Amino acid sequence: GGADGPKHMFVRIGDLVARRADAAAGFDLLDVGAAAGAFAAYALSRFPAARVTGLEHDPALVAAARAACPAATFLEGDANRMAGLADSAFDVVTMTGTHSIFDDFRPSFSECLRVAREGATVIVTGIFNPYPVDAQIHWRYGARFEADWHPGYNLFSHLSVATFLEAHPRVRGHEFVPFALPFDLAPREDPIRSWTEAGAAGERILRNGIMPLPFASLVVAVGNR
Repeated sequence: GGADGPKHMFVRIGDLVARRADAAAGFDLLDVGAAAGAFAAYALSRFPAARVTGLEHDPALVAAARAACPAATFLEGDANRMAGLADSAFDVVTMTGTHSIFDDFRPSFSECLRVAREGATVIVTGIFNPYPVDAQIHWRYGARFEADWHPGYNLFSHLSVATFLEAHPRVRGHEFVPFALPFDLAPREDPIRSWTEAGAAGERILRNGIMPLPFASLVVAVGNR
């Protein structure tokens, strides 16, 4: 990202949005966990006819997003209980790097599905475990014994997510689209910041000081069965 262009992850998510037949026309997009509005701004640059709303829990980030991207609407709210957002209000719902903060992915996923229209696409991007194991992971920097533990890297399995979605009456289908960087990232001073390492077959493995980071985009087709 930076001065050279948008984050590669934003481009990949945009590619998934562009699969929609109406991607060139106006559609309603909700970005859950919008932070300071960077993805909302990218979405508007790529899909200028879209109507973009961002939902963010941190009021300081909401204010920053409104200043940085006035063409979008930003609301303060909770991904696990999107009070004030109507049922079936959006054609596209994105949530990036957010669900692993929570100890249970189901409330936020349920809310994303609730606010999605018939025929909508929900795209959840983050870490998912391809092995059938869920893990709650809290972290702190080494030797800071009195520091609070941080969330952010809880790992939910493809199996658990698929089991939840296959039982949900508004899900027609889903797929996990793997995410990989096409360039190397060097380690930085902060061991929580991610970097890439070469795997046994020469592939790039994204990781941080806690663990490898199995990123994917979960793409959900919404529609009553």
